[in-house]
This record gives sequence, structure tokens and C-alpha cells, in this order.
Amino acid sequence: MKQITLNVKKRTDLGRTASKHLRQGGVVPAIIYGESGHQNLAVDNHEFAMAYRKITGSAALIELQIEGDTESHYAIIQELQRNTRTDAFLHIDFKEIVRGKDMEADIPVHTRGTADGVRNYGGVLELGAHTLRVRCRPRNLPESITIDVTKLEIGKSIHLSELEAPEGVTFLDEPDLVVVGCVGASAGSSGVEEEEEPEVIGEEAEAGEGEAEEAEVAEAATKED
Repeated sequence: MKQITLNVKKRTDLGRTASKHLRQGGVVPAIIYGESGHQNLAVDNHEFAMAYRKITGSAALIELQIEGDTESHYAIIQELQRNTRTDAFLHIDFKEIVRGKDMEADIPVHTRGTADGVRNYGGVLELGAHTLRVRCRPRNLPESITIDVTKLEIGKSIHLSELEAPEGVTFLDEPDLVVVGCVGASAGSSGVEEEEEPEVIGEEAEAGEGEAEEAEVAEAATKED
């Protein structure tokens, strides 16, 4: 399990104007929601960027140290909104994680080795799933699901049912899900996406600046843990 610590502050000034001023001052508006309710937060942009760089392409548990609170809060990034033109962080949704209780998360998929069909027959490796949904305790949260594709032949696929889940982890997707396949170079699209390294933790939604604002408070009350 990968874990990082992030120092954050409580935020009382809400609304588009307040959020715009925060961003101009190098601060990203955020919210954490879960069993204990929700809190509006302010996250230093530079500190978050450094932390995000460390966990890109993996799942991670984030220890939020909220200024003024005596205990840490644990969370995962549920949604990350960014400016479509500048790629700047606009808003972060943290989902609260309770230690000792089951949690659900999307785990990035990585491959290991060179497929037989690629190495010997000029095939193309394609990912059918960039993330897999899992249920586990926080201490068992895997950073990624790595699949050995060395023996994968052209025309063959690896389904979720063929994968062995890490200890303490349950896969939640359909067993017949095609996770990775190998197709001939001239086969074109086979219904699965081309392989690429997952870039996102949780669910990242790109948004234009100003679209992700304090409607978060009303929305948070309807979100399920």
C-alpha cells in the first residue's frame, strides 16, 4: 500500500469568487466527504502537485492532516478536476476512508514483459481495462494490478477471471472482462483500447475553469461513501 501525507486547511469562504481568489493565490479548493460528513478544504497547489507526481499511475491512501484537527483523516482521490487548456488543478474531491472497514477503489492496470505475439509475430498488445474496481481493507490497498503477458499469443486475451487477486482484495468487475489482449498488427480495432500507462488516480474529470465550484457542498450530501 502506498501512502502519502498532505497538509490542508479548512475553508470557510465559498462561492466562485472565493474559489477563483484561492487559485490565484496558489491554493486548490477541495472537499472531503464520507461517513463523518463533509468538510471544505484548501490545498496548497505546489504541495499537491508534488504529491500527485509521486502517486500518478498508482492507487494510494492519502493521510490528510487538517489544520486544527487533532487526528488525521484518511482518503483517496475520488475526482480531480483540471483546466482543459492549462492543465491546472481546479478542484479535488477526497473520499474518506475508515481504517478497519472495507473500501472500494479503482486500481491501475500495468503489464509486465513482452507478449509472445508481439515479440515473435509483430502483434499489438491492447488494454481492455486501464483500471480494475476492487474491494479491500485500507491496509490491503494495492498500488496497481500487474499482469505478466509474456506468454500471450496473437488472438488471445486475458480475462479478469484468470487473474489472481492480491491477498485481501476482491475484484468487483465482471469475470469475463477482457483486461488485456494481443492482436495482429493489421487487425485494427479489436474492441479494446490501445495500451497506455494509466495517468489518473480515481476518476479524473477535465473541466473548464470556474465550472467546479461550491455546488460541491450540496452534491457532497448526496454522495455515498
